[in-house]
Amino acid sequence: MALGLFAPFFFAGVVLYAALPGWIAFLSIQLPDWLRSVAVVVGILGVTFAIWGYRTLGRNWVHALDPSKFKEKENEVLVTTGPYRYVRNPIYLGAFSLVVAQGLVAANWLVLLPALAIVPPIYAQVDNEEAMLIQRFGDSYREYMNRTPRLFPRFWRRKPRTMEGNPEEPRETAARFFKGSNPKGRDSWLT
Repeated sequence: MALGLFAPFFFAGVVLYAALPGWIAFLSIQLPDWLRSVAVVVGILGVTFAIWGYRTLGRNWVHALDPSKFKEKENEVLVTTGPYRYVRNPIYLGAFSLVVAQGLVAANWLVLLPALAIVPPIYAQVDNEEAMLIQRFGDSYREYMNRTPRLFPRFWRRKPRTMEGNPEEPRETAARFFKGSNPKGRDSWLT
C-alpha cells in the first residue's frame, strides 16, 4: 500500500529534524512566522479532534486496515454524536491536520514533502472504510453520508428546503388553517 511507502520517509524526516537539525538545514523553507504559528494551532486542534473522535467511538472503534475485526463485532452501533455530527471522519481529519501542520512548522522540505505525500493514501483509506460502513449499516450510513460532510465541517447551516410553486402558498395554507380559529372569521391578520 502507498501509505507504507511514504510513512517511513515522513517519520525519518521528523526524527532527523528533531535530532540533527543542522544536517538538514539546507532543505529549509522560508515560511512566515505567522503561518508556522497558525500551523501549531491547527496541529493542536487536529490532535484534539482526533482524540475526541476516538473517545466518542469507544468500543465501536476498529482499525480500518483490518476488515476481519470490523466484521466480527456484533454489538456495534453507528456513532453520529460528538465530532461525528460535524464530519464522518474526525480521526482522519485530525491526522491530516497534524501531519501537514508538522510539515509547515518544521519548514523543511524533508518533513513537508513526505507529509503532503502521505495525505492521498490516507484519504484513499477513507473510501475503503466508508465502503465497509455501508456494507455494515446500509441505508442508515447512506443517510448519515447525505447529511454529514466527509472531512471538512460546515460552519454554516444548509438552507432549509423550500416549497416549490407559489411563494404565497405557505401563507395561504396558514390562513386556511387558522381561519376557523379566528373569532371574526377573517384572515387579514396574516397579511
